[in-house]
Amino acid sequence: MKAIKYIVCVCLSAFLTLSLTGCDEWLDINTNPNQPITTTLDQALPPIIFYSAFINYDHAEYGVYMSQALTTSSKSQTGSYPYSQGWEFLGINRHPMWRRHFYDLGANIRKMLEIAEQQNSPNYELIGRTIRLQSTMMTTDLFGDMPRSEAYQKNSPKYDSQEEVYEWLFQEADELVKLYDDPAYTDNPNSHPINEKQDRIYHGDMKKWAAYTKALRCRLWLRKLPNWDNTPANCQRIVQMVDEVLNDPNWEEPRYYFPGGVTESNCPWGSTCPKINSWESRDNRLASSMPTTFFAQGILGAYPQRHASWHYALDPRAEKMMTPRSMGSSDTYGAIRYLESNIGMDNSMKVTYYPDLYASSGNNPFVQNNGYIALMLQEELMFIKAEAQYWAGDVAGAYNTTVEATKCNMDRYGVGNTTSADKKIYDLFFEIKLPGATEFTIADLMQQKYVAMYLQEEQWTDMRRYNYSSKTNGIFYGLQGTTPVPVYTCKTRASSRYTAAAYTGEYSLRRPYNLYAPYWDQPDCYEDPSSKAVLSPNAWVNRLNPDTETETKYNSKELIRIGACNANGQVDYHWMQKHLIWAKFNPQVCTCSNSIEWM
Repeated sequence: MKAIKYIVCVCLSAFLTLSLTGCDEWLDINTNPNQPITTTLDQALPPIIFYSAFINYDHAEYGVYMSQALTTSSKSQTGSYPYSQGWEFLGINRHPMWRRHFYDLGANIRKMLEIAEQQNSPNYELIGRTIRLQSTMMTTDLFGDMPRSEAYQKNSPKYDSQEEVYEWLFQEADELVKLYDDPAYTDNPNSHPINEKQDRIYHGDMKKWAAYTKALRCRLWLRKLPNWDNTPANCQRIVQMVDEVLNDPNWEEPRYYFPGGVTESNCPWGSTCPKINSWESRDNRLASSMPTTFFAQGILGAYPQRHASWHYALDPRAEKMMTPRSMGSSDTYGAIRYLESNIGMDNSMKVTYYPDLYASSGNNPFVQNNGYIALMLQEELMFIKAEAQYWAGDVAGAYNTTVEATKCNMDRYGVGNTTSADKKIYDLFFEIKLPGATEFTIADLMQQKYVAMYLQEEQWTDMRRYNYSSKTNGIFYGLQGTTPVPVYTCKTRASSRYTAAAYTGEYSLRRPYNLYAPYWDQPDCYEDPSSKAVLSPNAWVNRLNPDTETETKYNSKELIRIGACNANGQVDYHWMQKHLIWAKFNPQVCTCSNSIEWM
C-alpha cells in the first residue's frame, strides 16, 4: 500500500498539486488533512465514479444556458452565473469543470493508476483511463488548449494545443479498445474485485466498460464532422463504430443513479439543488429559470395556450420535460410560457407562471432527486450515426436513424402512441417535423438532437460545432450540390390538420439580449434588435477563459504564449470567441454571408 498525502490547496492551480489532492476529493475518507493515510483501490474508485457523473452535470449546467434552452427571470449583465446572465466570464474566479478535471478526477485517477500498477490490478487501470479519456475530451472541448503532457510534473506546465490533446485522445481511445479485448487486462487473476460499492455504474463489468469506451470513441470521431475532416471514409468509419456498439449485447447506457436523501445523495438536477464540495460547484437554477423562446416556441413548438386536441406543444415531449403552470383561476390549464434569452421577466409576471422545470409529474428522469446522470445516452449514439450518414450522402439512412433516435428519446420521457389521442399527437409531430427523406436536412437532424440533449453536456458542443448556424448570423450548412440551410432556424411545415393549433412563420437562434457591453457590444459584433443587424459569427462564446484565480496567477507566461492573455497577463475576451479545432470554417460544407475573419 502506498500512502496518499492530503493538502489543502484551494488557492493553487489544479496541476500544482503534482501527485497530491485536496482532502475533500475522496468524499471525506481522510478525517485529518495534515496526516498522510493509506488507501486501497476499493476506496479510490468510488469518488472517481461519482465525479465522472458530476463533471457531466458541471458541463451541462453551463451548456443548457449557453445553448439557449433555458434563461432566467433576471437580466443582470454580471454575476457569479455569467452563462445565464451577460456572458461576463472574466469577473469570476474559476469554472468548476477545470477543477473537477484536474483535481477531483485527474489527480485521483493518477494516484489510483499508480496503486493499480503496483498491485497488478489492470481492471482498475482500464476504468480509470476510460474516465480520464471522457474528462479530457470534455475539458479540451470547453477550454481548448490545456496542460496534458506536463500536467502534475511541474509547477508551470506547458499548455498543449488542442491539436496535440486530440492526437493523444485518438491514440488513447484506440489503445483502450485493444486493452479491453486483452484477457490479461480484463481477466487478470490478480485483479482486485469490483462490485456495486466501488462502481455504481457497471458494478465492475469490464465488458460493459469496454462497450462504453467504444461509445466514447464514437463521440470523439464525431468531432471530425462537419468542419474538421468531413470525408466519406471518416463518415463510414463512424457509422461502423456506432453499429458495433449498438449491436454489442454488453452495451448498456452508463447511468449513475442517486438514491435521494441529503447533499450528494441527491441528483444535482433535482429540486434539493445539492452543491457538491461547496465553493467549487454550482447548484442548479431550475427554480428561477424558464425555457427560452427559441427552445419552447421554435424547437418544441409550444402553443400560445393549451389546445383541446393538440395539448401544449407540437412536440409531445414538451409537457413531459417540464410541467405547464397556470396564472390563476382564469387560466385553467396554463401554458408552456417562455422568455427571450437574458431579457428579464416583465414586472407583471411571476416565475410560477412559467413551467415547473423539475417536472413535478415525474416524467423527466434527470430532474428527480433520485434520478440519474447518464455519461452517454442511447439516442446520442444513434444521432452520431445519423449525422455521419448524412455527411456521407446517405440522406435516407440519416432520416431513418433520426426518426428512430427521436422515438428512443420519446420513450425516455414516457411519450407513446398507445391511445388514439396519444397517437394523434404523436403522428402529427412526425408529419410536421420529420415528414420524409426527400425534405430532410441537417437542420431537422440537429434540432431533434438538440431536444434529446436537453440537460446533457453535448447540447452546447453540438451548437458550437455548427457555429450557431442560423439566419441571424448567415452561417448555413449542407451537402455539396444541395441548398445549404440554417441549422438553428426553426420553421413549421404546412399541414391541413394543424391550422387550429399552429404557430406560424419561423424562429431563429440569436444572441441573447443585455450582454455585457464592454466586450460583447463592440462594433464588430453589435446587434441592434430594432435594425435587425447581422451578427458577426465571432460574437459568440466558443470556449471558456482560463480561470482568473488560478491559471492567470500561476501560469501566466503560458497563457500569454498561447494567446489567451495579453502581455500584462490579463485574459483577453477575444480568446472566448476563438473557434475550436472542430469548428473552423470549411467552405465545402458551410457558407457564410458575412465577410469576416474566422478566428
